[in-house]
Amino acid sequence: MLLFGTTMIGGWHDAPGPFEGGKQLMKRMGIHESACRDGAGCTMAVRVNHKVVRWIGIRWLALWLAGLAGSVAPVLASASPPPGIIETRTAAPDQSRFGFWIGGGLVVLGLVGGAVAALLEQRRRLQRARQQLESLDADRDRLQQRLNALAKEIERQQQAANTLRDSERRVRLLTEQLPVGVFLTNAQGQCRYVNDRWRQMTGLTAEQATKLGWTSALHPEDRESVLTAWRQAVENGFELLIEHRFRTPAGQETWVSTRAVPLRDPAGQVTGHLGAHSDITDLKRTEKTLRVSEARFRSYFELPAIGIALTGPDKRWWEVNDRLCEMLGYERTQLLQMSWAEITHLEDLATEVAQFERTINRRIEGYSLDKRFIRQNGELLHANVSSRCLRRPNGLVEYFVTVVQDITERKQAEERLQHLAQYDALTGLPNRALLADRFLQAVLRAGRNHTLVGVMLVDLDRFKQINDTLGHTTGDGLLREVTARLQQCLRDCDTLSRQGGDEFAILLPDLATHDDVAWMAQRMLESVAEPYRLGDHELHASCSIGISLYPRDGQNPEVLLRNADIALYRAKDMGRNNYQFYLSGATMLSRERLNIENSLRHAVSRQELELYYQPKWDFRAGAIRSVEALIRWNHRELGLLPPVRFIPIAEDSGLILPVGEWVLRTAVCQVGQLHRDGFAGLRVAVNLSARQFRQADLADLVQGVLAESAFEPNCLELELTESILMNPTDDNLATLKAFKALGVRVAIDDFGTGYSSLGYLQRFPLDVLKIDRAFITDLPASTSSVAIVEAILTLAHGLGLEVVAEGVETVEQLAFLRDHGCDEGQGYYFGRPLPLAEFKALLARDRARAAAVPPASSEPGPGGEAP
Repeated sequence: MLLFGTTMIGGWHDAPGPFEGGKQLMKRMGIHESACRDGAGCTMAVRVNHKVVRWIGIRWLALWLAGLAGSVAPVLASASPPPGIIETRTAAPDQSRFGFWIGGGLVVLGLVGGAVAALLEQRRRLQRARQQLESLDADRDRLQQRLNALAKEIERQQQAANTLRDSERRVRLLTEQLPVGVFLTNAQGQCRYVNDRWRQMTGLTAEQATKLGWTSALHPEDRESVLTAWRQAVENGFELLIEHRFRTPAGQETWVSTRAVPLRDPAGQVTGHLGAHSDITDLKRTEKTLRVSEARFRSYFELPAIGIALTGPDKRWWEVNDRLCEMLGYERTQLLQMSWAEITHLEDLATEVAQFERTINRRIEGYSLDKRFIRQNGELLHANVSSRCLRRPNGLVEYFVTVVQDITERKQAEERLQHLAQYDALTGLPNRALLADRFLQAVLRAGRNHTLVGVMLVDLDRFKQINDTLGHTTGDGLLREVTARLQQCLRDCDTLSRQGGDEFAILLPDLATHDDVAWMAQRMLESVAEPYRLGDHELHASCSIGISLYPRDGQNPEVLLRNADIALYRAKDMGRNNYQFYLSGATMLSRERLNIENSLRHAVSRQELELYYQPKWDFRAGAIRSVEALIRWNHRELGLLPPVRFIPIAEDSGLILPVGEWVLRTAVCQVGQLHRDGFAGLRVAVNLSARQFRQADLADLVQGVLAESAFEPNCLELELTESILMNPTDDNLATLKAFKALGVRVAIDDFGTGYSSLGYLQRFPLDVLKIDRAFITDLPASTSSVAIVEAILTLAHGLGLEVVAEGVETVEQLAFLRDHGCDEGQGYYFGRPLPLAEFKALLARDRARAAAVPPASSEPGPGGEAP
């Protein structure tokens, strides 16, 4: 039965419902169920052997037929429908339906023709559908090929993605291990990635570094400059190269060299920057060290005192300092175009070149020598050159460091020393060495000619006093004047030599008799005694001469000089200003003097010195109020020696300074003890020699001694010789003013001996004048002595000075001095110098007597005892 639309052709139609076989066919053919919906109104049914076959949809039939590449005929002729398409159903014959089939048969037959035509049209459609299906199959094959290709491409891209991920993983791993800080930014300059080293440098975490957080790690001093450079690089797509510092939150600073390069896409657009920070902290530290080293080197190099140069193995100057240019007289640019050989004196060149080549050949590492440079103006420069090489690792010389020191003055000094080796610097006279050489020549001539050779030693009398009071300048001038006068008294063959100080030696060859020597000696005495005018001073000097003769008094210079020295001391002992020949017996006296000097050097350490005290009588108080400390020497062999035996020797030898200091310290200490023993207020006078007074630190010494003993300054009186007033220098005035500031009293000893000018008394801050004993001895019988003493008393009291009379030995002298207002008296009448213990006993008796007797009737008896 075939049904078109609502028309049924043959058979019957079962209840409508889904065709399950069609669905399976659609699934098997890959066609969606909706493809047959437009044919749902066309159903064909076939009844075979009481089975009803239902095909739903013409399109399903066409598709199925085309899919099987069959035709409608075989399908219709088939005894059974194809599986999955034909649904069978067994049904019992229905009489009512059967009648229908008979009644409608004709209708069916009438319509067969139309149906066949329809079937043919349908066939044509099915053929077209088949062709379309074949085209669809071809498209499906092509689609399958494309799908396969796509799958392969997807697989290839997946493999590439995996490879890329592996590569990225390896790159990240490598980046994290790099010793430099790596960072990646986007096109806006915001940080997208940093490695571990970057985080260590900055102290920031990866999260803190994102975007612009990394800028917080910049050093505050570098922040502005770094951000400015970074913005320019980001905005313009430039490469960044800059050095700056990071500072971690903990405060640690790191110097880095930052380089960032732009990243671009295929279109050339900047997508970001990839950069790295290299830690250059050590480099910066090294650079700083190098700068300091360079500055230090430059400061050393430019030392003003010496010339310094760097020279090459080719002898050329590489670098020179200003001092070397100044020494050589060349500009720096001129020297740098020259070699040191070009300006080296020809006589010195070979020596230096030999040393230079020895250094080049590794035999030595440097050399030092004296040489002469030729200055630009042609003058010679004496220099000491010290050159040291610096070698490369292979041992070859890189360059020389050369130090050039100007020794022109040293060379001149050496020449002067050579002159001084034979001549005296002050007078220009031959010295001991030249004198000895000429003595040998004179002895040889004397042996051949049977003549005498005389040796004189000439010593100026009291020269030390003049030198100490008027100064060394005046003393040196006097020596030169004496030298000139002595030379005028000599022959051309004679040799005048200065032995040192104020002592001269004279060699007199070719003498016939000793009278020749005596005559010449007398001429010298007279010439030296003539007055001298030195500056504002008119001086009088004299000399003592000792003479020895060859061969009678010795065979060599040493012996003759020693014997002449013995004769000289004998001349001094005989009153000075005379000459004496050597006598063999005089040797003992000379040796004694030498022994005293040697022993005196150890007297202080051996505690052989002792102070004696001589009282001073206060006329108004009628008692002892002050005392003078006088030195004595308990010599181990010679016994107790008075000052006259050793003080002159101490002054000549310079031992007066330590001896004088001992006297000062001991007197202050012992009298200080007397103060503590009940004799408070007792003053002590200590003598100072002119040489002591010239000490620059004398005031400091006195102050220190007073402080050590807690001694009252006004109880110390320092006695100076009147000769000091001859030289009112600023230093002397300053010393006296310092004494005054300390509260120490100052007295002038032996006043009136004729050396001083009374005008100086107003300039010096003095306290006491001591009248010399020479004016006291003839009192009151001598009218001249009376007049002098009265004048001194009037003058001193008019200047506010106290007066002490020395050498009081009689009651008449005492009465005169007391009646004329003299303040104190000193002499044997009041008491001899006594040891400390005896003086203390005398002082105790005097205090007891003074307490029992009124002052007006209190007068001491002879020797200091009360009547």
